[in-house]
Amino acid sequence: MSGAFTTDFIINLAGGLLILIMLALIINLYSELSTIKSRYKRMMEGSEGESIEQMLETHTRAFNDVADERQKMERKLSALEELVKSSITRVAVIHFDAFEKTGQGLSWCVAMLDRNDNGVIFSSICGQESSRSYVKPIENGHVSSNYKLTREEEQALAQAKRQ
Repeated sequence: MSGAFTTDFIINLAGGLLILIMLALIINLYSELSTIKSRYKRMMEGSEGESIEQMLETHTRAFNDVADERQKMERKLSALEELVKSSITRVAVIHFDAFEKTGQGLSWCVAMLDRNDNGVIFSSICGQESSRSYVKPIENGHVSSNYKLTREEEQALAQAKRQ
């Protein structure tokens, strides 16, 4: 009997140890499961009961919408940059006395240029009894050969170019 007693005792002891090991593993798994549950709850906050697949699909759609909107904005920005290149950005105004006797400085000229030095010069020559207005086109910083610039118009053009 003593042999059977030791064999039964060893088997019971091994079974008990096995149960204790299994209990420790269950406690460890429960702890890890609790951590995973809390992470899952934080991740799913505000998802209104959606599954992860639905949530990912929603985020993917939102991301694609943002990417499409970004491309539209880039196209608009390029169009605006082209528009700005041809917009009048430099203006110079010169007042002067066209006739020595008046001394009132009523005559003027305005040079208006874009970034490429293209634009116009407006001039108004004012006298006591009449006034005349002129417009001269400017291309690449120079007046076309059909026109000649007055001293004041040349000053306005030079001043506009420096801006």
